[in-house]
Amino acid sequence: MCFWRLMSVFVVSVGIFSTVFAASVTQKPDQASASHTAKKNHFKKTDRLPAQAIKVDSPKQVMSAHSEDLRALMLALYESHPEELSKSAQVGPREMTEWVFDGKFGWRFDGLQRLQDQQALDLLFDEQFQGDHVLALVVGLETSLFHGYGAENEFAIPAEQDMSRMQTLACSLREFQKRYHGLISGPKAVPMLQEAASQQLVSSTLDSILQRIPSVSGQSCP
Repeated sequence: MCFWRLMSVFVVSVGIFSTVFAASVTQKPDQASASHTAKKNHFKKTDRLPAQAIKVDSPKQVMSAHSEDLRALMLALYESHPEELSKSAQVGPREMTEWVFDGKFGWRFDGLQRLQDQQALDLLFDEQFQGDHVLALVVGLETSLFHGYGAENEFAIPAEQDMSRMQTLACSLREFQKRYHGLISGPKAVPMLQEAASQQLVSSTLDSILQRIPSVSGQSCP
């Protein structure tokens, strides 16, 4: 009697377990489908970003890109013309480049008579200047860009661009590009200034910079 009672309890338990298991199995696909639908809807919502959320490069970011171009130019020119590097310091090209760009000198160097902007660039055309022509080139261009963006250094670039300043900057860089190209056949016998490969490096760097500078529609350089 006891045996049959135990057997009946066992059968009932197995039946209950089977019912619960079957119910759980039949519910899982629906739950998975609901979860998948929720995730799908979530991604659809996050993918629809408003137009104003699309990030546009700020003047400071653009200036940073200019600086990276000039940093690469300086390194390449020093590697090609160690005779210019030796006029400034007895260090390697990379160390000198980092010293110029990352040092706390305010972009004023005694070897350039502490000149900046166009005055530093004019040293390249001065037959009396016997200093570091790579330094004069890069410091002149970098500080010309700072001033064109309305700042004294890379940390003070304003958020808004003055389009008339941008136009003046672009014109002055194009004019310099023409003058620099003329040094190939100029009277100043400096390999860095006259070598075709170096000229190409400088020209391509200026082209890259000019492409980032917005121009004023309908206006041209004098």
